[in-house]
Amino acid sequence: MVRNRSCHVAIGALVTACFGISVSNVSLAASAEIAFTSELSGGLYVLNLGTLSMRRESLGLTAIGDLVYSAPNKMLALSGSRRNDSQPSLFLLKWPGTKLQRIPYPKDGAPYRPQFDPAGKYLYAVNYGPEVFRYSLKSGDWTRIPVEGAQDLHTQEIALAPSGHLAAISPADFKGFLIAEVAPDRFHVLRRVLADFNSSTAAHWIDDSHIVFLGRKTEGYQFAWSLNLATGQLVRLTHLPLGTRDFLSLSRDGHSVVFTASDTISPAEWTLWRLDLSGKEPTRLTHGSKDGPFLSPVFIE
Repeated sequence: MVRNRSCHVAIGALVTACFGISVSNVSLAASAEIAFTSELSGGLYVLNLGTLSMRRESLGLTAIGDLVYSAPNKMLALSGSRRNDSQPSLFLLKWPGTKLQRIPYPKDGAPYRPQFDPAGKYLYAVNYGPEVFRYSLKSGDWTRIPVEGAQDLHTQEIALAPSGHLAAISPADFKGFLIAEVAPDRFHVLRRVLADFNSSTAAHWIDDSHIVFLGRKTEGYQFAWSLNLATGQLVRLTHLPLGTRDFLSLSRDGHSVVFTASDTISPAEWTLWRLDLSGKEPTRLTHGSKDGPFLSPVFIE
């Protein structure tokens, strides 16, 4: 795999500027874990990043997806189906544990792709409409939050910055992101970025000025990227022969990502990879398995 050294320098400088420390001296705790799902078995799996040992948790669901984690609450949110369910539901799961709490859907809506707010007070979700759904973890109530400043909007995904003041919203065609200001009762779109991309997804905020995401400029393989929203600097973080699927997670300290990818030279096996944003080569965390492909990874730390 060939990497451009200028990309290494750029992203390393980016993270050093953000946090005031050298990323090469930062490592995740030995106990850090990644939760993820299997496309074929429908199970929930946990990978220890220190030992690379893997275990499966039984949740009594036949299909699991859309994993997100709230560190303040030590809680996972996920979508899943119980046997004989006609459609997936949203669930909360105190971590560690296996006891699920089903979230009742709001009236006239079945939101999906959940996302916690940074403080852990709310769960946001979308439903391909002009609004974003917000669920209060305290009261158990849903609120519809309008998105202002965008015409004919069909929200596909939402990601909130660590400050909670900004959000990246995916439009219907997944071409770029709408950067929006977050207010208690609305989202106000400030601008659109990466509109020239063929597709872009799985945005995560390093801070209020930098995001990492998955995308491609033309038809073909998808890669991981970083974007400086203040300067417009765009850096491609992964390269052939690695191609990614639409699943990426940023560590809580903002120093590394995990994602689903396949080495395009060998037979396609969608496995988990990790990349330190200091510019090192991606490392494979899992190998092909009868339970794979492995999807929807999320850091638990």
